[in-house]
Amino acid sequence: MNYLPIKICFIMAVTLAISAVVVRLAWEFPYVAARPSRVMIILLIFATISIYTFLIYLAIKPSLKILTSLSVRIWVTVMATAGLIGGIIHFTNFIPSPEAALSLSTIIAILFLLAGVSGFLLLLWVTWFIRRA
Repeated sequence: MNYLPIKICFIMAVTLAISAVVVRLAWEFPYVAARPSRVMIILLIFATISIYTFLIYLAIKPSLKILTSLSVRIWVTVMATAGLIGGIIHFTNFIPSPEAALSLSTIIAILFLLAGVSGFLLLLWVTWFIRRA
């Protein structure tokens, strides 16, 4: 996993997904009146950024010991495939809906779809490469 283009692709996919999540959470913040809900949104933003930091750390210093067993790789691939299918279904239902009237909603949805597809392709490549090695 020391191949630089793969690291860049992973960082790009994670950055697209995390930026869409943070933008969506920050977009919701002014419309929430209850203080506990605002605290929850702030905590979710910090949790999302910390997950992003962890994933970037793994991209820079990868430790793929978890993916050594075949059953774990199959499980991860099945879950990623189900997530990507769900994301594509949600995207195709969301774009023509009235909720996508704002251009920011469409941009966030496209960011999620691009991040999901590129992350899925990267996951398949890593899983195939580890299996082959």
